[in-house]
Amino acid sequence: MSLKEYWYIAAEGSELGAQPLPRVVLGERIVLFRGADGRPAALEDRCAHRNIALSEGAVTDGTLRCRYHGWRYAASGSCVEVPAMGAGAALPRRACVRSYPCVESQGYVWVYPGAGQPPEELPTFAHKCETGWTSFTMRNAFAGTVEACLENFLDCPHTVYVHRGWFRTSDPRPLEAVVTRDSGGAEAVFKDEPISESVVSRLLFPKGRELRHTDRFLMPAQSRVDYSFGADRHFIITSWCTPAEDERHCRVYTAVTFRFGSVFFEPLCRVIIAQDVEVIKAQADNIARFGGPRFTHLDVDLLGPHIQALRAAKARGEAPPAAVAGEPVEIRF
Repeated sequence: MSLKEYWYIAAEGSELGAQPLPRVVLGERIVLFRGADGRPAALEDRCAHRNIALSEGAVTDGTLRCRYHGWRYAASGSCVEVPAMGAGAALPRRACVRSYPCVESQGYVWVYPGAGQPPEELPTFAHKCETGWTSFTMRNAFAGTVEACLENFLDCPHTVYVHRGWFRTSDPRPLEAVVTRDSGGAEAVFKDEPISESVVSRLLFPKGRELRHTDRFLMPAQSRVDYSFGADRHFIITSWCTPAEDERHCRVYTAVTFRFGSVFFEPLCRVIIAQDVEVIKAQADNIARFGGPRFTHLDVDLLGPHIQALRAAKARGEAPPAAVAGEPVEIRF
């Protein structure tokens, strides 16, 4: 099993309009459109006839028409019309293109780029669109690897410097994190995390209430950050990273879901993620200048090494690394 044997977000459902939408998902060049039944479809972005990109064509009555000779394809990938052969002509079975399993869920279009059967269950964004919860979404292009983005989203110490004054202060305090890992991901649970005097903390975190904070990585490309204060005050930031044109770029789809009113929360999150976009690009640019990464991992890099180890093993088709059961780590931020 490789990294291709998972569902990946290819687009938001709202992106599928009157024109075909080209995408690259783990090296697979696909074109998205809505079929005759309104459901999303994903085909190889190459006409079976003369190999021009089908994404340069047009959506016609729930089918995809090639701009070169007008060949028309259904959502299944079968060719349903060759204009030069005339109406009703028997079309050769080889006149088809590859179709990819494609479904729409929680506002996202998911594509399975693998060769076998896709997993029965789709990844989910916790509490998105549920009654009693408020959600908003963000879509960002990162000039960085999936691993770099995932680690960034689940890394606390960088917030002191990249998001200075917004998220945490420069007065570090010790706390304990308990880290676990299995074949499906890794998790860090923070114990007795102090509430800082940052802008976000003053606005969001009520004094006198216990702060519970958990960071999770879920294979192959999902991060989830949970903060809660009792049963009635909770917010979750879930992100999914899909590799784009090459392994050094990815599209990140984020859903912020919370259970308390906060009119300022959306613009604040957009400021913070824009800062992450900038620092990830700076990291990637310098790694490229040196011809590749040469990282130094420490215990306080709580989840980054686990993300890299799990994904690397899967990419090589190897068994996952050994499980880690409840390792306590002292960290300051």
